[in-house]
Amino acid sequence: MEKKYRILIVDDEESIRFTLSCFLTEEGYDVVTAKNYGEAIEMIETGSFDMIYADIILGGGKTGIDVIREARERGITCPVVVITGAPAVETAVEAARLGVFDYVPKPIRWENLIQTTKAALEGKDPYGKEG
Repeated sequence: MEKKYRILIVDDEESIRFTLSCFLTEEGYDVVTAKNYGEAIEMIETGSFDMIYADIILGGGKTGIDVIREARERGITCPVVVITGAPAVETAVEAARLGVFDYVPKPIRWENLIQTTKAALEGKDPYGKEG
């Protein structure tokens, strides 16, 4: 039985979470969503992910950068893609420092989402072995 890649989407906008989740689910991925920093960290603590999409602006005083920083501190090395409606040099630099795979401005087109996801997961075995 083939295991699906598991992807976490962290965004405070319900419409974005829903749209990205639908696109990725249609492509055969197992998708989980979080609406804020707290939910994202709880999901990271209780599950494993092959990839994370994180919006920069999450509200509540925390950011997608905070999610990525916490994930890295916990030893999570899966590819992370930052999505943002407000691109800024400072967040791009911090994201690069944290080793993100890509930094993508909103709105995200279906083709770009699928291409970025496949590229990030290319060569990565869904059972955790590097390939």
